[in-house]
Parts: sequence; C-alpha cells; structure tokens
Amino acid sequence: MSVVLLDFRMNSVYSAHSEGNMLLGSNILEVGIAVIFVYLLLSLVCTALNEGIASLIDKRGNLVEGIKNLLNDPKFTGLAQQLYNHGLIGGISQYASDPSKRTRLPSYMSGESFSLALLDILSARGIIAGKYGDLLANAEAADDAYEEALEAAAVTPGDPQRVAAVTQAKDALDRARVALEAIAEKAKVAYGQAVQAAKTAPDDMALVKAEAEARHEIDSISAALKMLDARHAAIASAKNPKEVKLLLTADATLKEALAFARDFATEYPDPLGNIQEGLKRLPEGHTKETLLVLVDKTRREVTAIEHQAEAFRKNLEDWFNKTMERVGGWYKRWTQRVLLCLATLVVVASNADTVMLIERLSKDNVLRASIVAAAEDTVKTQADAVSADTALKAAENLKLPVGWSLDPYDSGYFRPPELSWKYTGWAFYKIFGLLISILAVTLGAPFWFDTLSKFVNLRSAGTPPGESSKSAPQSGR
Repeated sequence: MSVVLLDFRMNSVYSAHSEGNMLLGSNILEVGIAVIFVYLLLSLVCTALNEGIASLIDKRGNLVEGIKNLLNDPKFTGLAQQLYNHGLIGGISQYASDPSKRTRLPSYMSGESFSLALLDILSARGIIAGKYGDLLANAEAADDAYEEALEAAAVTPGDPQRVAAVTQAKDALDRARVALEAIAEKAKVAYGQAVQAAKTAPDDMALVKAEAEARHEIDSISAALKMLDARHAAIASAKNPKEVKLLLTADATLKEALAFARDFATEYPDPLGNIQEGLKRLPEGHTKETLLVLVDKTRREVTAIEHQAEAFRKNLEDWFNKTMERVGGWYKRWTQRVLLCLATLVVVASNADTVMLIERLSKDNVLRASIVAAAEDTVKTQADAVSADTALKAAENLKLPVGWSLDPYDSGYFRPPELSWKYTGWAFYKIFGLLISILAVTLGAPFWFDTLSKFVNLRSAGTPPGESSKSAPQSGR
C-alpha cells in the first residue's frame, strides 16, 4: 500500500513539474510570436513608406539610368533615346498612345525587347553607314560639340571666347547638315532625270534599272537625314522633357529613318558586317568597344552568315540581363539605406522597444493571447506571403504595447533627462531595446512573415498545456 502511495505521489510531482515546464515554454513561445508580429507590422509600414518614396522620386527609374550608362548616352540624346523611342519599347510605356499626356518610361524591360529594338537600330545605322556613315557621324559629332559649347557659354554669359566657340560650333554643324542636304538635292535631280528618261523609253530595261537605282539613292540619303533629324529632336526633347510634342517628333522621325533602312535590309547579304560598319562610327567609349567585342564573339560562335544576326541578338540579350542585375543591386542598396532611416524613425516614434515589449507581454496574458490570435489569423489568411492590408486588418482591434506615455506608471513612460544612475539605467535599456527593434525591422516583412509562420506552426504542433506529453511516463497499474 505504501509503495503504491509513493508511486502515486512521485507521478503527481512529475506531472505537475512537466505541466509547469510546458506552460513556461508555451508562454515564451507566445511572447516570441507576439514580438515577431509587432516586427512584421512595423516592417510593413516601412516597406509601404519606402515604396511611396521610390515612386515619388521615380527611383525605379534606375532602369533608365542603367540603360543610359549601358549605351553610353548620359544626355539621353543617342542610342538610349532611340531605344526608348523604338516601337517595341514605346509600346510598353505608359500614355505612349495619348499625345496629350507625357509618356512615362517603363520601369521594366525584357532582355528580348531590348535586344530586338537595339538590333533594329544598329542594323539601320549600319545600312546608312554603308554610304553616308562618315557624313552622319560628322554631323552627330558637330551636334555634340555645339551643345557642349552652348553649355559652356551658359556658365559664363558674355565671355567673348565662349561666344566665339558657340559661333564656330554652329558653323560646323550647319556645314555638316549642308553636306548631307547637297547630296540629297543631287539625288533628287538625278532621280527626276532618270524618271523622265524612263518615260521616253519604257521598254528600255537599262533606263528602268537606272530609275530604280536613283530612287535607291534618294531613300538612302533620306534615311541618313531622318536619323540626323531624330537626333536633333532627341536633343530638343532632352532639354524640355515635359514637352510632349518634342518627344513625339523624335519618335516619329526615328520611325521614318528605321523604315527607310529596313527597305534596304534585303540588299545586304552580311547583316552582322553591316552592323559592324555602323558600330565603327559610334562615339568612342565602353559601348562601342563592348558591341564590337560581341560582334567578334558572335563570328567565332556562329560561322553561318544567315544565323549570325540572331546569335548577335542573343548576345545583346545576355549583355543586357547581366547589366540589369547590377542595376538591381543599385536599387537594393538604396532601398536598404532608406529602410534603415525609415525603421529608425518608425521605431523611435512608436517606442517599439524590444525589451519593453518582452516585459509587457510576459506579464499581460490577455494582451499576449490577443496578439498571438491575430498572428495566427494572419498566417492562416496568407499562406505564402503577407500583404499590409491583411496584417493591419488583423491588428486593427489590438492595443499594441507600443507608443510613448507621460504616465510614470506606464511601461512606455518617457522619462525626462536627469543626472542619476536610475535615469542612466533606463536610457541604456531603452536605447538597447530600440536598436534591437530597428535592426529587426530592417530585415524586411518577408523575413518576419516566414519566421512568424514557423513559430505559429511550431506552437500548433506542440502539446497543449494541461495535457500529458506522449513521452511522459505513465503510472503503473
């Protein structure tokens, strides 16, 4: 009898000790869930603010800056501008079809769209370069020299040397334009004569061929002039980006130049060689060097001429994708810096002190249980990711243990500065708790949602307090 009684008392003591341990473990887990839920809410607030700031200052326009850097077009008057005016890219720009509104450049561009558009532009420039590439390159260089002279003169107005430099640059620009227009005028005269000759002897195939060649000359020089006009329009648009008409003019003239060039594409049996000729007349810089390297790489990889253009396009796509990875890194680093500043502001303003949170949640069972219930609802509602609306809706009726208070008996009391060890201790723990919260919030909402899901699942899988553990020893019979 005494042995049975002793065994009963030992089992009772073990059971009470085991239940106490489980209860303590459950409380710690619930405190962890509640603190993580607060971190999640603060992270969502910071993320929303960060997205708002990025949208307000058009920080996602890093794509435009990345492409300007990629194509060596910092002033947005050359290849980068032509790329964005191309139909493949303009078609994904907001308000591109509405002349009354300023076009918003896309914040995302696929590698395929980039490579197809750039290949089309480079092919057109290559076709033009076959006959008038040097003249076009000289005219574009004169454009750049004139714009640089104007900028220099604007810094020191009235400087006679700067004014003379502007006049000289303008004369060079006019001469370059006149040289192209003179060829265009001769081509028109020759075409008119060829047409008249062909009319007099419509059966003479030599005259018909001469007429077609004269027409070809007009179209060729027209394509060069249109490409130059597109550049002039791009410069004007870059100076006045809010002027929709200037942007539309740049877009329309580029389309005309590309249309002229495409008509001649079938006459050139070596498309890649054509592109290479155009690349040689690009301004010196990393873009010209890189593209020429990609041409050489394509020739080594593909020997069949008819497949080289597609292989070059794929190399352009790979080049773009690798560059955009670095551009994404620029935006990510900017986001991290802004997120740290926002986390500091939000955490300090809300007094989301981790030490205070743990202390308050450890003592207030009702508050802890309500936050844990909201956290579980959030995880159940959003299986893979959390949205700000879902989390805030779950927390809208909660009295979260955050915020400053003027009540000395409140845990969020803001203690006025004073020279005492008591204040020093309070300030140390307050700063320490706020720093932990700031660093936690900078980890981001996705991290804390994943962590919250794991904690909630762990709690759901655990043995509820008050029930015997499956591994606990059973009383003998």
